[in-house]
Amino acid sequence: MKRSELFFSFLLVPLDIVAVLLGFVIAYLVRRFFDPFDVAIIHIKSFREFLPFISSFIPLWIIVFATHHLYSAKNTRKLGVEFLKILIAVPTALMLFVTIMFFIKETFFSRLILLYSLVSIILFVTFFRLIIIALQRFLFRYGIGVKRILIVGTGKTSYDIYQDIRKKPAKGFRVLGVIKTNNEKIFEGIEEKNILGDIKDLGSIVAKINPDEIFQTDPHLTNEENINIIHLAEDKKVSFRFVANLFSLYSKNNSVETFANIPVFEIKRSPLDGWGRIIKRGMDVLGAIAGIVISLPLQIPIALIVKLTSKGPIFFTQERVGRDKNFRFFKFRSMYQDAEKRHKELIKQHGNMFKLKNDPRVTPIGRFLRKTSLDELPQFYNVLRGDMSLVGPRPPMPIEVARYTREEKKRVGGVKPGITGLWQVSGRSDISFDEWVRLDAYYIENWSLWLDLTIIVKTIRVILFKKGAY
Repeated sequence: MKRSELFFSFLLVPLDIVAVLLGFVIAYLVRRFFDPFDVAIIHIKSFREFLPFISSFIPLWIIVFATHHLYSAKNTRKLGVEFLKILIAVPTALMLFVTIMFFIKETFFSRLILLYSLVSIILFVTFFRLIIIALQRFLFRYGIGVKRILIVGTGKTSYDIYQDIRKKPAKGFRVLGVIKTNNEKIFEGIEEKNILGDIKDLGSIVAKINPDEIFQTDPHLTNEENINIIHLAEDKKVSFRFVANLFSLYSKNNSVETFANIPVFEIKRSPLDGWGRIIKRGMDVLGAIAGIVISLPLQIPIALIVKLTSKGPIFFTQERVGRDKNFRFFKFRSMYQDAEKRHKELIKQHGNMFKLKNDPRVTPIGRFLRKTSLDELPQFYNVLRGDMSLVGPRPPMPIEVARYTREEKKRVGGVKPGITGLWQVSGRSDISFDEWVRLDAYYIENWSLWLDLTIIVKTIRVILFKKGAY
C-alpha cells in the first residue's frame, strides 16, 4: 500500500470532523438568524453551550463513516460512489444522534437545526472529498502515489487493461510491462518492447523492477502456476489481482455442508434468491414510478416526433427472453418498418447481439434517440410490470438465445433482464459479446444493492457523455 493512500485516508478523518462541526454551526446560525421558514424559536441555548455538546458526539460520526467504508485506503476515489456512501452515512449518523438525545432527554435545540445540518453536512463532506480527489489526481501527473503494474498475460484482455490504464491516468496506475505466458498468443496491439520476459522468469523480473501490483489476466493458467504467482506476490509484498474465468466467478457465492466428514460445496445461482429478490423488486417499483413521472414531459414530444418523421408505430415492441418467461419489450421506435426482417440477415453476418455504428435500419431521429438513450424510456413500464429490472443483463431475442452456448444461456435465467447493467457502464456497444457474457455472469454471482446503485449512477454518467452508444 502506498504511503499516499494511508495519508489521504487519514486526512479524511480530520476533514470530516471539520465538515460535521461546520455543518452544525451553519445550521445553528441559519436557524437563529436567517431562518427562511421564519418559524418562531421557542427555546434554544447559547452557541457556547451548543458547540461543546455537538463536539462530544464527533466519535459517533467517525464510527458511522468508518462502518460505511468512507475511510477505505484506495489509490483513487470516485466522487459518484463516495457521494452515495455519504448520502447513506450522514442520515444514519444523524438518526443515531437524535436517538441518543431522546434517551438522555436533551431537547435544547429545534428540529429545524437537524434538517439544516443534514443538508449542510452532506455538502461539506462531499466538498472535502472532492478536494481530496482533485489533489490525488493532480499528484498523479507527477508520479506521486501512482501504482506500478506488471501484467501477466499477452492476450486481448491484457491489451484492453493496458490501454484503459494508459488512457485514464486519473486512475492512478502505470503499466511497467507485460509477461508472456505459455497459453496465450501475443495480441497484435501489444508491442514487443513492452514484453519484459517469460512467465518462467517472473521471479527475477519482479525482483528487478519491483512493481506495486501484479495483474494476472490469463484465465488459462493452471492452479499451480497461479499459486506460484500468489506466493511470489506474498514473498515480495506485492498486491495480486486476477481476471477470473467463468468457473471462478461461482466460487464467491457458495455454501459448504459436511456429509460423512466430507465438505460438499453448493454453488448458488445468485444472492438474489430470497430477501435479495424482494429488496431488488421493491427498488425496481420505486425506481420505475420515479422514472415514469420524471420522464413523462419528454415521452410525449418524443412520441409525436417519432410518429411525424417516419412511417410506423410510435413504440417498437418485440419478444424478448426473460428470467421466467418471454415478454414484450417496449422502446420508442428508432428503425424503419422493415428492420426486423433485415435483422435475420445481419445476425448471420455479424453474430449474436451485434450493434453497427452505421446501421442502415436506423432512422435519423432514431439515431439521436439511441445516442441519448431516450429510446429506452418506455422500458420503465416493463420494469413496473415485472418483466424487467432497473439493473440486469440486457434482454436478448429468442433467435439470439437459440444460438447461445450452454455457458452463455446462464445470463438469461439468473436474474431479470435490466434497462442498464455492467455491460452499459463498461463500454456499451464497444465491448465484445464474450466480454458482455462475462460481465453478466459476474453481476449474477455478485449482486448487491450497493452494486445496483453504483451501476445506476455510472449509467447516468455514461449517458451524459454518450460513451459507446450508437
